[in-house]
Amino acid sequence: MQRSIWLLYLSVLFTSDGGVLANVPTSEGILPTDPAYFNDNGVLVLNPTNNLQNENEAAITQYKEYLDNSAKEILIALPNTHKKKREQGLLEALAFLTGLRQSISPLGESLGKIKGQQAELVSKLKHQEEWKFWAAAKVQQVGESTEGVRTAEAVSITEEFNNRYLLRLRNCVGDFLWAQIRFNLDLKRSLDGLQLPTRQVIEATERCPSIKAKKCRKGIRRAIDGVRDAPQDLHSLWIESTQLEDNQRQSNQCLVKTLEEYSEERLEVERQLKDIIEDYRESMPAGK
Repeated sequence: MQRSIWLLYLSVLFTSDGGVLANVPTSEGILPTDPAYFNDNGVLVLNPTNNLQNENEAAITQYKEYLDNSAKEILIALPNTHKKKREQGLLEALAFLTGLRQSISPLGESLGKIKGQQAELVSKLKHQEEWKFWAAAKVQQVGESTEGVRTAEAVSITEEFNNRYLLRLRNCVGDFLWAQIRFNLDLKRSLDGLQLPTRQVIEATERCPSIKAKKCRKGIRRAIDGVRDAPQDLHSLWIESTQLEDNQRQSNQCLVKTLEEYSEERLEVERQLKDIIEDYRESMPAGK
């Protein structure tokens, strides 16, 4: 599992096409894609675990509906339940399923917030495209103004400048990407693990009308024991998701700061390029 996570992380963070994070295959499959996150060149800007996160959101929604429907069935059955032990069993199942519902709901809300903030990351990372166009225009200007003599120097200056800030952008989102991948894989594993024991609790309630009251309550309690730690596990995952939200906010703040500093330093680089042109003109013989 660790090897799978690490390969996915490396492929997202360090594989690029023209300075923009790209969609590339790994040994574990192909990274998820979403047309909404593509630029004009068809390059994926940022979408490391989009499909997996969407699947987790859908799984949470489906799981909540499953719990709600089961709770309704128990509420319908309770008025017609006359044996005390059978009633106790159904009430225990109802309380447990309601607790599961309350534990998983905040997770879905947190995933929604993370998804919303991701659009901000995408918009900031797209500035890399403008950087390339700016560099190309400046190199062309120097080349035309110096008859190609100082073109290589202009390329070196603009490349070093853009690559340095590109690395800073990647560093801003690196920790978040790693945490997002790890969290979504952990969440998927937990959601998958909940399916069978939850179904066993619900099936135990469904058998109640056709079996003895004592056996009904015993069966429900046995089924609940198989998933009793689930609410606490879901709460721990929710804590992890809120930490991921904070990590994402920090990434956004880091990107804002980096873009501001890039704009400030670019003015100096542009002055540098102008000096190259002026220096070349001054070095030419008079009258040429």
